[in-house]
Amino acid sequence: MKFPFLLDDRYQVERVFADSGGMGIIYFARDTRCADNPVLVKTTRYDSGPRARNLRYTLQEGVDFITKTRKILEWERKVLVRFRNEGIPNIPSANHWVLAKSTTLDASYEGRVGAWSVPEEVLNTEPYLVMEMISGAPLESRMVQPDFRANLEENLLTLSREILTILIRMHRPTQIGSSKGIFLYQDLKPANVIVSGDDYFSLIDFGATTLKLGEKTTEPTAGCITPGYSAPEAGNGREAYIDERFDIYTLGATLWHAITLEDPRMKGEFPVLDPDICLKHGCSVNFAAILRRALARRPDDRYASAAAMRKDVMEELRRLRA
Repeated sequence: MKFPFLLDDRYQVERVFADSGGMGIIYFARDTRCADNPVLVKTTRYDSGPRARNLRYTLQEGVDFITKTRKILEWERKVLVRFRNEGIPNIPSANHWVLAKSTTLDASYEGRVGAWSVPEEVLNTEPYLVMEMISGAPLESRMVQPDFRANLEENLLTLSREILTILIRMHRPTQIGSSKGIFLYQDLKPANVIVSGDDYFSLIDFGATTLKLGEKTTEPTAGCITPGYSAPEAGNGREAYIDERFDIYTLGATLWHAITLEDPRMKGEFPVLDPDICLKHGCSVNFAAILRRALARRPDDRYASAAAMRKDVMEELRRLRA
């Protein structure tokens, strides 16, 4: 692919912004109809990473997989629009929804039954989600920098306060048709937290957000979790049976990673993350206690809600700043 290129006669796409090898790829672009303001353009990808080239399917299986993957991006758009309309803070806005020629699909693929061509109606109707670009840097890059680590505990308590405020709103029971459900973010990790200043943290990438109705999560994102950060109750094929305490655990794992600089993904799918190791990195006993409860292996031993954890975080933040 050659950069720059114009998308929908409006967005000047300049470079790849993020390509984590998951189900999405994000481009940096400028809105030529709005003073060249920077935006992010997210589209789907269909392989398991940059080195994977082929869809190992028959033609119909491939088309079905492409359709399902696109539904995840459409679901993310609906989630962002709903959350912005509800006034949930510190998240990007979904500015535009575009259908155009795919930048991630090749016209021809090799599947189980040999080479086949992607139908034109599939190739030329790729969805693109244009989002507000939140300035700043991902936590995964900020957390290693000396100025951030100089006030590490205060920074992470502030981060927790902001993220928990978002989770409180997401976990609030919502009327969905004739039923009530709650939204789960499901994929909290340092790559999805943007640090814009000392006191401003934002949550991005709502592609894994799911809806819990009754006992199970629903929508195409059910079970979209990241190994290492995920709570152990999601193991043994029970990814769809998690609740809001799962998000509490992933926040704890994110804090643990930021403190220790040890990537949980390198320790297995559901590793035991020892909160007391944080004391060796200068964290207070009170902060370690918050982390211990967030990282409890049993959901019943964890904070019951984001509001309960936020209460302890606020008390510790006030004590630290007194």
